[in-house]
Amino acid sequence: MSTLSVLFLFHLTTSAQSVINGFVRLSEGDYMDFVSVIASPADSPPTIIGSTFTADDGSFSLSIDSDCDSLILKASGMEISPTTIKIPNRSGSYDIIVTERTVELKEVVVKAKKIYSQGDTINYNVDSFLSQSDQSIADVLKKMPGISVSESGQVSYQGKPIKNLYIEGLDLMKGHYGIATNNIDPNNIATVQVLENHQDIKALKGLRPEEQASINLRLKEGVKGVFNLIATLGGGYGGEGLWNNSAIATYFRRNSQFLATYKGNNTGEDLSQELYSFDNDRSRTRNISSITMPSAPGIDKRFYYFNRSHNATFNNVYRVGKSGEFGINAAYLNDRDTRRNYSATTNYLPDGDLNRVDELMDGKARMQKAYGDLTYMNNGDENYLKEQLKFDWSTTRADSRILAESDDITQAGKTDTYRLLNKLHLTRRNSANRGFEIASLVNLEKRPHSLSVSPNLFSNIVVGDMLHQSVDFRNLSTENSAGLLSSFKIGNFTLHPSVILNYHHNSLRSRLDAMCNDLSLDNLDTGIGAEAVFSIRKIHASLYMPVKYRLFRLHNRLDGNITDNKRFRMEPSFNFTYRINNSHTLNAKASLSYMTPSIETLYSGYILTSYRQLSAYDVAGLYEGYAQYCSLAYNYRNILSMSFAGVDLSYSRQSPDVLYGSCYDGIVQRTISRRTSEIGNMLSAKVHASQGFDWRRLKIGASVSYSRYDNPLLVQEEILRYTGNSLAIEADISLTPFRWLAMSYQGNYSQSATRQKGLERFPWLRTVTNRGSLDFTIPGGVTLTTSLYHYYNNFNDGDKSFFLLNAEAGYSFRRFSFTLSCDNLLNRKSYIYSDLSALTESKALYNIRPRSVLLKIRFRIL
Repeated sequence: MSTLSVLFLFHLTTSAQSVINGFVRLSEGDYMDFVSVIASPADSPPTIIGSTFTADDGSFSLSIDSDCDSLILKASGMEISPTTIKIPNRSGSYDIIVTERTVELKEVVVKAKKIYSQGDTINYNVDSFLSQSDQSIADVLKKMPGISVSESGQVSYQGKPIKNLYIEGLDLMKGHYGIATNNIDPNNIATVQVLENHQDIKALKGLRPEEQASINLRLKEGVKGVFNLIATLGGGYGGEGLWNNSAIATYFRRNSQFLATYKGNNTGEDLSQELYSFDNDRSRTRNISSITMPSAPGIDKRFYYFNRSHNATFNNVYRVGKSGEFGINAAYLNDRDTRRNYSATTNYLPDGDLNRVDELMDGKARMQKAYGDLTYMNNGDENYLKEQLKFDWSTTRADSRILAESDDITQAGKTDTYRLLNKLHLTRRNSANRGFEIASLVNLEKRPHSLSVSPNLFSNIVVGDMLHQSVDFRNLSTENSAGLLSSFKIGNFTLHPSVILNYHHNSLRSRLDAMCNDLSLDNLDTGIGAEAVFSIRKIHASLYMPVKYRLFRLHNRLDGNITDNKRFRMEPSFNFTYRINNSHTLNAKASLSYMTPSIETLYSGYILTSYRQLSAYDVAGLYEGYAQYCSLAYNYRNILSMSFAGVDLSYSRQSPDVLYGSCYDGIVQRTISRRTSEIGNMLSAKVHASQGFDWRRLKIGASVSYSRYDNPLLVQEEILRYTGNSLAIEADISLTPFRWLAMSYQGNYSQSATRQKGLERFPWLRTVTNRGSLDFTIPGGVTLTTSLYHYYNNFNDGDKSFFLLNAEAGYSFRRFSFTLSCDNLLNRKSYIYSDLSALTESKALYNIRPRSVLLKIRFRIL
């Protein structure tokens, strides 16, 4: 190791950082919350080297990075006399005893801080960001610096999705938190708390750092223990009769919480988004054969979504004992979606020819979906138990008519999905930080689905005028791990050994006329691993080294043939975090993983995957391939100046053993496969920043992303290489220049281009999206809102820009709120969208919703 490296490590491990904690309390013993605690060097009292506010229980914690011998702690607040104490500059607990005072104030206006920190908790005062037009807490979250909300409703902090969303410390939603953020009245929320470095399992606190932040919503006192029932009735016209109705019931107490909703509309409001789960419980099956429906254009869904939708949700959680809670979550969705579009898809072939398909589609899909979750959790300081049982069900019926080339095609599809999932997590820890951790998951899932198409476009392969494809895809999975906590410890090094046992059984049966598939794929993944951890105050580094025995067994039940693949694999992963100080953090990651064979690419009998595509795989064998990944991230935050920023760099390299592609012949295409030694590479970078201002409630957020890739592609039995570049710039601004005016803007610019090796680069595809709104409050309590949407696409023929305009007026009287809205004021009829991906260019013309008028009455029943 070089001398420079030794000096660097010596500096990191010997840096003088002290952790000062304690309580601020009266001499009578009462603890004082929201008291300012400031730390200064004893030899330079005006210099502030640390500050915080006390929590609800009067506690405070400061991390001091200074070489001074002693410190001065000063506590001050509205209800106490300023008090200072002198302490040595070393880690420890120090209480500050203060005296209460009464201050007679003249007529003054006291404004709460917009953002303040308490240790690892960042508090956002909701009233400081709230405007009269905000309908839900999600609307307010978008205005808070450092926080963003995606189109799907996922909440992120510093560019990373949050792990949990709590309400008064309880996890009511269990991953489906979009229901809460889109329905809870922001006027009922006092504070949004971002919990940084929040280890939600108390038994692992101090042993395993948490990279994802969580959010806790603190309610106003007048809301707790009060049952609220709010209903909305809406009716209007937009080419047909329109309706939009809802009911929301809430009841929040210290030991129990309740949230139930009903919504129904045919106005283009997507109710399925609220039901998304952000807890990464992915499905293990998917549709292999499916009906072709018009794809989604690049505009807000409310403009092209011709729907009839209903959903209902029920969410309840109870505290059980001192550290336990029991939760019930259930939801149901009924949706009908009607779409119509014209599309032209052009595939660029290796010999320079073009394969173009023109389609006019008119389709309708009906979906029903339901889920139910039962969760018990006991989260004690030394014992943790979480048992969760989840059930998911959905059924989809779809039919469409397609005019393609000279063919008039009808198709009908059906999909049923059933899933039962059980998750168990158990952790025990003693006072010496030793113990064990067990995690287990069992997944049962089946997905029968079918597709019927007329006429038969593959008469040279399949006999008959009509095609009927049936598929039954099933999965049984169990994933288990057990490990010891701090089994071996030497200084700052700890070792955590573990064992792994994972088993996946997939079954696939299909029939297309006389062509059948009946096969199963078993995957056994078992082994031992060890995580080596080095941790000091500023640095946390971990290296996980699992050694696995992997067995893949493919059984073709039609001919009795069995194929095995046995391997020993090592899949190491490395994580390094350096907390430079309270404002700067550096993180690096690296990993090596092996791809697993999928039953969806192992069948040899033809399956009709769409009305114009037949798939079968010629390459026999259970191949893996590998993937390498590394990343570097830097994050900055300054709470006092409301500044947040970060830089993310990543590189991935993939080496698949088999490539999958397509062979085009006019309107029809076949799936093909081939062994390969080609490698794919991708490099990406992102810079993001968010800045809040006290002036006019201004927030400015921006990000710049760039990616470059070089990948292989299989087309017409030839392996090609193509490269691509993409650049994306995003911005969001919110501002309240006057009490009667609020403004917001979101913008996105992107450009991308691809090039086949040996040929000229395709033209740059450039798209722009601008969304701006103005909210006026005029005398008499009337609010006026206008929203302008602008879309630009340089690949579009004719007018490359597209504008949509909405307007809304609102008035509140006692318990009633009236809203009159008009969407698509310009009465645009259609939208053209163009795209270029790999070597495929597409253009589509979509029907959008006509001009509409809707009157909604919102009123509080209880």
